[in-house]
Amino acid sequence: MIETSQLQTLVAVTRAKSFSKAADDLSVTQSAISQSIKNLESKLNVKIFKRSGKNVVLTPEGEKLYEFGSLFLEQMQGTLDSLQEERDKMKGKVRIGTLTGIGKSWLAHEIVDYAKENPDLRLSVRMGHVEELIADFENNLLDILVMPEDEIPNNGEREFFLEEKSTLVFPKGHHDFNFKSKLTLAQLEELPIILFEKDDHLFYKWCRSKFKTTPKKLNVRFTVNSHGHMLQAVHEGLGIAVVPNHVLNRSYFLDKVSTLGGEFEVPSGKIFIVYQKESENLLRIKNTIDRLLSNRETFKI
Repeated sequence: MIETSQLQTLVAVTRAKSFSKAADDLSVTQSAISQSIKNLESKLNVKIFKRSGKNVVLTPEGEKLYEFGSLFLEQMQGTLDSLQEERDKMKGKVRIGTLTGIGKSWLAHEIVDYAKENPDLRLSVRMGHVEELIADFENNLLDILVMPEDEIPNNGEREFFLEEKSTLVFPKGHHDFNFKSKLTLAQLEELPIILFEKDDHLFYKWCRSKFKTTPKKLNVRFTVNSHGHMLQAVHEGLGIAVVPNHVLNRSYFLDKVSTLGGEFEVPSGKIFIVYQKESENLLRIKNTIDRLLSNRETFKI
């Protein structure tokens, strides 16, 4: 296999027409130049240079190799220059992954505005399941993750984003749910419940926060792993539910369901921004993270 350094030596000698001048140009010894060319000729089993008076000139085989080498080095330098330019400027790709709820309710909206402000960036937001997002992050297919603390991968740097809150919602104006702020655990056990999944961690965390325990029995009326459809079910009078504030605050059903007010909002978990360690010096990554952090107040929790 030809080495890049051998092509650099070949091009330098060709342009200098002398091993000694090429050595000066590359700041190496003349013997190093001679050995590099000798090794290259040995690998290819061809003669690359021949003497012409005090100078060295290319053989026909050497001319073909020189054309290839000079073009290769020029393209390589162009690529390196482009990478350096992207490192220090707002150019290149920024690939962000997050859970569907966070993406739809906040992140995608922020990135649309950010994309308009930075036309040279190629931005993408991937919304999906935890396992797929983490796998893509670990395989360097994603640059940034915005994830709950208990879902973030072990590798990568992290920045605290915010602490999310959740709240209990119930049908507005429905006589069966006229408990206002006097809801008790006993009442909760009798009410129809809408869960995100069988072991709805937001619901049980809300109960532990407000009642210091969880219900011994539940009247589960409906289960659907979509907070948006949970809100729809609440609006239709199917029962009560616990949902993240950021979903409720951006939902069509915000004014169509009732809550128990701020006193019954409980912390439901911390959200972090995670990024690749080797990307922290890239201006496009740093500025994107700074933008997300500076606009977290728009993430209505």
